[in-house]
Amino acid sequence: MEDSGWPKILPRPGNQKLERLESAHPLRVSWGSPWFEIYKVSAGTFALLEPRHYEEVISYLILGDDQAVLLDTGMGMGDIQAEVERLTHLPVVVVNSHGHYDHVGDNHRFAEVWAFDADVEVARIERGLTRAQCEKYLWPGSFLDLPPGFDPATYAIHPCRVTRRLDHLEAIELGGRTLTVHHTPGHSSGSLCLFDNRDGLLFTGDTFYPGAMYAHFEDSDFGAYRQSMKYLVRMLDQVRHLCPAHNEAYVPKETLARVLDAFEQVAANQVAFELDDGIRVYRFEGFSVTLPNV
Repeated sequence: MEDSGWPKILPRPGNQKLERLESAHPLRVSWGSPWFEIYKVSAGTFALLEPRHYEEVISYLILGDDQAVLLDTGMGMGDIQAEVERLTHLPVVVVNSHGHYDHVGDNHRFAEVWAFDADVEVARIERGLTRAQCEKYLWPGSFLDLPPGFDPATYAIHPCRVTRRLDHLEAIELGGRTLTVHHTPGHSSGSLCLFDNRDGLLFTGDTFYPGAMYAHFEDSDFGAYRQSMKYLVRMLDQVRHLCPAHNEAYVPKETLARVLDAFEQVAANQVAFELDDGIRVYRFEGFSVTLPNV
């Protein structure tokens, strides 16, 4: 649907602004899986990228003094738990930005999994996906290579229990660092963002990333998405920069104002769209928006 430039554009410009952890880095006691690229976003904040799959999904490890949050667990093709254990010995809680397959793949490796209090989202996380359902995510050309030991014939998203449901504006205390939950429905009903009150980082999940922003799924709601974007733009005075869940782990915060303007144009029928397999695609510089053709 979206020509993202993958894989020719790798490494993406936003990621080149960050320090990539190489094998000689003191935090890397040994070289991890070649499936992951790990970047330092700020002190105690690491982006775990999976750029060898077209989704280019990004999970984030956020460290406090007492515990850590892993925001999403990625595709479930590489062992993200092993990467996390190379970076910290703190107890780790998983927070899911939402329940789509590419963000919950390794949930089952962790004892604590938290998600927003939305029944549809929680049910999706707890249900998982069968091997047959996952086959469509490994079509020829969708990946550059696969992690050592990974067998695509057995790829599934394992069910896992959501151990805590999160509320809007709930504070997650890590010790010397607080993450605030912001409910941002639209892409999905239980989508959330996390705001790092210490460093001013806004982790946007799939509510925003530089690419195709999907609002055509069954539980997507463009009206709610538009309101969520307005809400986030009102927060920008507090924000240092954006940390999305796909493509680039560093995006200037001003991008959100452009996205809101694009949403307003779409809502007012002021911009043309293309039809791609029955989906409306509205293209803008650096991102696009998809809606059902109704």
